[in-house]
This record gives sequence, C-alpha cells and structure tokens, in this order.
Amino acid sequence: MEDMRRYGASLVRPVAEAMEATRAHGAVALERGAEAASEARRHGNAALRSGVETAEALRKAGAQAAQTSAEMLQQGTEVARANWQHGAEACQRGLTEASAAWKRAAPYLDKAILLVNVACALIIGGFLTLGVMLVCMPLKPSRMHHGAFDRMFWVTQGLYLVAFSVPALVATVQCGILREGFDGWPAWMRVELWLGILKFQVGRAIFFIGAGFYVFPLMANFGLMADVELWTVILSYFLGILSLLSGSFLLIFEGLLSVYVRQALYDRVPQGGP
Repeated sequence: MEDMRRYGASLVRPVAEAMEATRAHGAVALERGAEAASEARRHGNAALRSGVETAEALRKAGAQAAQTSAEMLQQGTEVARANWQHGAEACQRGLTEASAAWKRAAPYLDKAILLVNVACALIIGGFLTLGVMLVCMPLKPSRMHHGAFDRMFWVTQGLYLVAFSVPALVATVQCGILREGFDGWPAWMRVELWLGILKFQVGRAIFFIGAGFYVFPLMANFGLMADVELWTVILSYFLGILSLLSGSFLLIFEGLLSVYVRQALYDRVPQGGP
C-alpha cells in the first residue's frame, strides 16, 4: 500500500507541477494581454484625439474659406455695381452732351435743311422738264420695234415723272420752304389724299432718294430710243445725284433733329389737314 501511495504521489506531482506551470504561464500571458490592451487603448485614444483635432482644424479652415469667399463675393458685387453705375453715369453724360450739342447746332441745321428744300424745289423743276421731254420728243423709227407701244411707253414714263413731281413740288414749297402747312387750304381739295407722306420731311426725303435712282439713268436710256442732246443726259445725271444727296441729307439730319432736339428750337410745320 505504501508503494502504491508513493507511486500515485509520483504520478500526481508532475501533473500538479504542470498545472502550476500552466497557471503561471497563464498569469503571465494574462498580464501581457492586459498590458497590450492598455497600450492599444492608449493608442486608440491618441488616434481618436488626433482625429478630433484634425476634424476641428478642417472645420475651422472650411469656415475661414467660406468667410473669405463671402467677402470676395461681396467685394466683387460692390465693384461690379460701382462699375455699372459709373458706366451708366458716363452714358448719361454722353447723351446729355450730345443732346446739348445738337440743340446748339439745331438752328444752323435748320437753315441748311431750308436751303436743301429750296434746292429740292429746283430739282423737281428739272424733273418736270425731263418729263415734258419724254412726252414730246419723237423716237427713232428704226428703234420702234413695237410701233405705238414703244412711243406710249416713254410718254407714260414722262407722265409718271410729272405726276409724281407735282405733289412733291407743292409739298416741298408749302412745308419745306414756307413751312405753313395746309391748314388754310380749302377742304374740298383733300390735300391729305393726294400728298400722302409728302407732307412730312421724311416722306419727301424718301421720294428724292427714289427719284434720284430713277432719274439718273433715265435720259441715257431714252437716248437709245431717240435723238437726245448731250446736255439732257448730263442734266439727268446731275439731277439724279443731286436728288440722292438732298434726300439723304434730309433723311439723316431731320431724323437727328427729331431725336436729339426735344424742344421746339426751330419752326415745326403744322401737320393738320385742311
């Protein structure tokens, strides 16, 4: 029995020693694990604190950038508003100065317009002369391929020229030179019907421009059908160019006076009908 007890004790002792060694190793491992966990916790806290500080720095930087952008936008808006106001004031000053200049020049331009109207009346007299020549001058027999139709064509051209020139002459003298209008004319004449836009300066300007294009080559073309003298062709050229220049002058400067001169600095023609 004693031997068996000793034998059992010899078997239990290594197991107990192994368990003690295992416990000791476990305690050491547990202590090392606790130390590692503590170290990891410290590193985690440091990383978290660093992240919070970085986020706070980014937030402050973003707020500063937003504030800077807002200030730059405000400055840009103020600069743009100032530039726009300066441009508007400069434009207004330019318009005012231009209007003042045209008001000072209005009386002189008005005299020039009056002289041009006198010249236009003389031009219309030349138109009437050319119209009568077209009606009365015979054609070359060799050119009358259509007989009487060729003759009537040029007679019609002359009558058209006379028919359009007479109302223009009346309107030019009465409105452009005398500047009296047609208020005193008899109502039965119905002036507003046969004068139309010729009562107005712009209407007469358009007439002279169109008549200039028509009259300029008129006698040269008629010379192909009839024996015309050279002076009539030259007269046609001269009247056409002068009519174009006069109509353009009236159209431009009458329009400028109407736009820039707001007050009655020169005599306006009464536009009412009889």
